[in-house]
Amino acid sequence: MNLYLLRHGDAEPRQYDDPQRALTHRGRLDVQSVAREFAARGITLGACYYSPFLRTAQTCSLFLAEAGQTVKSEPLPLLTPEHRASQVLGFLQRIGAEDVLLVTHNPLVSELMAVLTDTPIDSMHIFATSELSVLTCETVSRGGASLRFRLLAQG
Repeated sequence: MNLYLLRHGDAEPRQYDDPQRALTHRGRLDVQSVAREFAARGITLGACYYSPFLRTAQTCSLFLAEAGQTVKSEPLPLLTPEHRASQVLGFLQRIGAEDVLLVTHNPLVSELMAVLTDTPIDSMHIFATSELSVLTCETVSRGGASLRFRLLAQG
């Protein structure tokens, strides 16, 4: 399985309704930049899941459009910030899909990558906004993945 982990783009400051925070102009540009780099690699996604929060839904839509991907995307409540990597790991083990994009939040996305690559939580990589990390795993399990590459916004 190739797993594509994407943190949402830069969002409006937190106020009263965190789930309804929209992407900023900079956030939109950064997501599009990463999507163009992704498209240049000629990868075709098989499945896409995103957190139902507004900023992740916007990130997902922009990314797929800019990258020229026609895969159906589905909201997945497990990808909201209050969930844990172990819950997402269980989901990934059940779906058995190849080339899966997950669009989510910190700390979940950073924790998920740490668990999959067997990195201690206290030294895990913290995702930047609009960052995409690509993992390859024979089986979806703790420590079962290796990092292939990362894409960051240019500009």
